[in-house]
This record gives sequence, C-alpha cells and structure tokens, in this order.
Amino acid sequence: MKKYILLICGILTVVVFLGFKDGFSQNDNDIIVKVKINNVKWWAYNIQHVDTVRQHDELVGTHFDLYVLEPVVTEKGKENFDIAKLVRDIKAYNKNNYNKEPLVLAYIDIGQAEDWRWYWGEDWGIGNPEWIVATDPNKWEGNYPVAYWYPEWQNIVIYGYKGRSHVEEILEAGFDGIYMDWVEAFSDEDVIAKADSDGINTASAMFDFIAKIRNYARIRSQHANPQFLIVAQNASDLHQKNPARYENLMDAIALEAVWYDGDGGFDHWPDPRGYNILTNDLYPGWTEEVLSHLKAIKGKMPIFIAEYAQNLGGKNYALRV
Repeated sequence: MKKYILLICGILTVVVFLGFKDGFSQNDNDIIVKVKINNVKWWAYNIQHVDTVRQHDELVGTHFDLYVLEPVVTEKGKENFDIAKLVRDIKAYNKNNYNKEPLVLAYIDIGQAEDWRWYWGEDWGIGNPEWIVATDPNKWEGNYPVAYWYPEWQNIVIYGYKGRSHVEEILEAGFDGIYMDWVEAFSDEDVIAKADSDGINTASAMFDFIAKIRNYARIRSQHANPQFLIVAQNASDLHQKNPARYENLMDAIALEAVWYDGDGGFDHWPDPRGYNILTNDLYPGWTEEVLSHLKAIKGKMPIFIAEYAQNLGGKNYALRV
C-alpha cells in the first residue's frame, strides 16, 4: 500500500506489535539474547534514505526488537552500498548496550516490479515483458503489478537473473528474513485478469511463490539460513483462502493503516493530509474488514501494526485488536 516511509515508534507514527504479550527488557546477565519474532515488542520500519550517513547514525543508535529496512543494493546505481555493515552495526549496538541481538528484515516488493531496481530494462513497460500487467492502482509512479507465477519474475526474486537475486543478496547481507510487500497482488484486478487468461488461481500461485522463497532461503541458497523469517505486509484476506497453508508459510503479518491513513502527500509528513485521516473515511468499512481477518489470525502468529498517525494525545487504537 505504501512506499518511501520512515516509521519509528515514538517519533513519527504509531508502530505496534499485537498478538503476543512478552517483550524483552535489558538482560542483566552478560549473555547475548537473540530476539525471537514472537517476543518482539517495539519495531522500526525504514525504507527511505537508508544509504545516508544520517540514517546510519540514527538507526545504529536506536534500541528496537525488530527493524525493517530497504536493502538499498537492489536499487540501480547503489549496488556497492554496504548494507551488510549497516545490519552488523545495528546488531552490534544493541548487543553491546542491551545484550540483545535484534531481528533485521529486508523490505522486498514481491508483487510489483519497480523501475528503479537493478533488473529493470530500458524498454520495459506494461506487456513487455508479458508478466508486467499494469500500473500501480494507487498511482505509485514506477510500480507495476506482475504475474508473479512467471518463472522470469521468480528468478529475479529468488533464483537469479543476470547473476543476481533479491533473496540471495539479502541473505548474503545478513538479514534475518524478508518483509514482503504487495502480497495483495493476488487480489489485484489486473493480475486476476492475467491469471484468468493463463488458467491460474492467484491465491494458490501466491502461496506457491512464497513457499519457493521460504524453501530457497532456508535450504537451497548457498547462504541459507534455516531460521529465515517470512513476514507478509497487508493482504490479510489471503489467510482466508487457505488458513493452514498461510500459517505454515508465514512467521508473522504486518498491517498498514488499519485505523489511520492519509490522502495527501503520499506519506509526506509535512503535509497535514498525509496522516491522521481515519482509514474508514477513505475506504468505508476497511477497519472492520481487516479486524475480521485478524480475528482468525490472532494467536496463530505475531501481528504488527503501522498506523499513519501523529499527535493523537496518547491514543493507541491498535491495542484494541
């Protein structure tokens, strides 16, 4: 749903963990504790300007259980950025100061192609390659929903295209898992139309795709991590399609804007319409619909919430879930 955002608890927005009660406090012993996804209490979400010195210094000086970061090296012209060092530095700061090793996840859009990424061809566009099916329905410039069941797209994300792959590079950089945007591609109208012409069930194809990501990252990769985490952003309705399979594949789910969103500025914080707008005012019934999905998921896995809200007088509606 959203791109280019910096969400850090207590600074810009409400970022909340729901579903499990126990969090970590500072360890009184000199034993480094590796945070488990079920024990996360506070998390930070930063996918903008991650390659700057300022962001490095600010992130490294923070204390969260979980960080979600843009991996940077998948952007054109930024292949040489040392994202592995940033991941190491964040972990080192928390280990040295809190005896705790946080989780660091890489943000990857698995359901859309983005024209600023390394793989994008100069002549690419809708229909070329054939698995690029449309422009983003929310008018995010440079984003294109894809027919994610095509081997060419899965090679870009998983197995390798022109010697590179998203998953391989985030494994090599030391990320603990993947934070998958645009899982909602399975319910996109243009993607469904393409799937119908190809004889594909979009929900089943999305489950298959995520299963391949999980299998490659945990077993097949030369940098395999048996504990590699799979976290879905949004698309809570996918759970309804096959609850058992969803719960087997996902380690957690994160939701944006269950209560608060913005209709101006596209997450531009100085714009007063970029946040603090009730999501139901923009999409009537949205909050209730998502909460109905989460009711079935709660207790099965951690649920994370990111609200586009500021200065709400201490109100924290996310705690109602």
